[in-house]
Amino acid sequence: MIIGEELKILTQKIGVEELLDKILKMYFKEMREKCLHDVEKEYQESRKSLERILDDDQKAGLKTIEELYEENYKYCISFGFKKGLYSGFEQYFMEESTKSPFDEYVHDNLLTMPNMRKHRKYYERKTRTNEIFERIQKSLKEHDSEQMTTFFCTFGEKELGVLRYSFYMGYRYALDIVEEIDLLGTVKITEKILYTEYKLGFTMTRKEREKQEKHLMKEIE
Repeated sequence: MIIGEELKILTQKIGVEELLDKILKMYFKEMREKCLHDVEKEYQESRKSLERILDDDQKAGLKTIEELYEENYKYCISFGFKKGLYSGFEQYFMEESTKSPFDEYVHDNLLTMPNMRKHRKYYERKTRTNEIFERIQKSLKEHDSEQMTTFFCTFGEKELGVLRYSFYMGYRYALDIVEEIDLLGTVKITEKILYTEYKLGFTMTRKEREKQEKHLMKEIE
């Protein structure tokens, strides 16, 4: 057995379609529960509108955008998981660690230039989707152009959701390992954990919770 090859196979399994589907479902559920806009609904409605007015070549462009983004989502799962794993261990072993690991290790590393270019295949797919979007966008009237913008923006939002959840999965996995070795290990870094979860949007202050509950009550009325 070649250890390096086995590790490669193991990490490649992170990013399978089943896991991607679960992550997206969790993300959509979170958006609804937080009373934010329904990303998947916006995607479906805008796509349906575009299907009525685009020609066959443009429709093929939409499909290509979807396929390229799905490949990037799979890359994001593996990328985010590894960065989350590293962040969990960093917080435990280092007294001074970054306060915003997701922003520093994920967002700034993958989603912003020039660092995005380091991830060659990811960057090439992203560039291709932008080119297709711009080509179709230029040929549309104002209202239809807005539908195309909505359609395209949903992919970026879902991508960020995939990165958040995959990062958190890796982060939690690291904390689980720490607890197996040091029973009180995570207790020692509770402040870091709470702040990390807050920055990721998975925990809220009391004031934020009350605001959300108030909004929910208005919707029920």
